Amino acid sequence: FGFDPQRARDAVKRLAAEAPAQLAEGFGRIVREASPERLEQLMRSPARKPLLDGIFWQLPKQLDGGQAKGVTSSIRWCLTGRSDAEVDTYQLELENGQARIIRGADGPDPRLTITLDAVDFLRLVSGNLDPMQAYFKGQIKLAGDIMVAAKLSALFRMPGGGPGTAGGTTNGQH
Repeated sequence: FGFDPQRARDAVKRLAAEAPAQLAEGFGRIVREASPERLEQLMRSPARKPLLDGIFWQLPKQLDGGQAKGVTSSIRWCLTGRSDAEVDTYQLELENGQARIIRGADGPDPRLTITLDAVDFLRLVSGNLDPMQAYFKGQIKLAGDIMVAAKLSALFRMPGGGPGTAGGTTNGQH
């Protein structure tokens, strides 16, 4: 039973490749199984900022460069529901197959602003909230070019969410 370095590297690469999908699946399950009160409590706690920062930090890594080629847009996310009544703001900048996140409202004027409660945002990015239903129920408010919102889901590959799903949504599963 000799140690095979190539086999070990292959095993580590395989585990690393599978980890995002496993994490996304686990995150989706945790959000789905948590009570609304527990999610509300979480999003009013000190864990809110690192949790949101982590989600937005991952977002550019999920951009489908092929789908996003030639796309230049700016999307501002305004997340409500903080205990101090303030709003957390993140801006997604898309430019020719690349994405970056700006924390705060210091970015350029957005083409689209998406406003929703942070608990609903967790449900959205974990695949537990259908964006169209949420929009028609008033849970998601859009301002600006709503066609950008319609194209958003096709630009991202979210682990565990199926192909072409933003936040693991629009794959018909709730």
